[in-house]
Amino acid sequence: MVYPKIGSVIVRDGREMTYTHIQANQTPSRSVCFFFPGASYSFDRPYLYYSTMLFLSKQFDLVYVHAEYGRDNTDFWNSSFAKRSAWISEEMQTVVSHVLDVHEYERVFFLGKSLGTVPITCRLLKESRFARSSAILLTPLLTEEVFHTKLLTLTQQVFLVSGTADHYYNQGVVDQLATSKPNIQLHLPQNAKHSLDVDLYVDDSLQVLQSVMGELARFLDKQID
Repeated sequence: MVYPKIGSVIVRDGREMTYTHIQANQTPSRSVCFFFPGASYSFDRPYLYYSTMLFLSKQFDLVYVHAEYGRDNTDFWNSSFAKRSAWISEEMQTVVSHVLDVHEYERVFFLGKSLGTVPITCRLLKESRFARSSAILLTPLLTEEVFHTKLLTLTQQVFLVSGTADHYYNQGVVDQLATSKPNIQLHLPQNAKHSLDVDLYVDDSLQVLQSVMGELARFLDKQID
């Protein structure tokens, strides 16, 4: 049984952003993971759903941040990537700080999908208080220079998943990471798209899902030993 509670915080321009704080048990855990979804990838989609199960099975508390960056947010999408990066990073930092002011945790993890990887890489892991945090980056925006420049400076332990058929896949950046960043564990499913599906091949897509969850479980076990 899990124990979810809805909270909110005021972010940019006085808007209210909600989050769901999920306790794995009746008493708070010593560890928490913040989940940042993609622009159109919700928490009930496979990779966030099964990541949730995995973290809860390891007695992590979770924080789902209900960010609203869909295509109907024209102010956001009409901005440059640098401005969008600063926008989302500022708002996610506000939510994280609010939660951590209320709840004390010894260990903080971050998990993002697509656009949700931006605040993790470009802002949160740059803070000294998260120097020992770990991160999971699912289908990050490797083609964006602002993003991959920050990624190459990270020192924390990171699990990065990018399908080779993802339109954000960048072989040059992957090669740099593989040769110079031993702290970043790469998992690169062949022919997987941004959704991490393999076209319409059900068996292949499920094999990718299973491989990602298996590698993620091993990554988490190493971090929490």
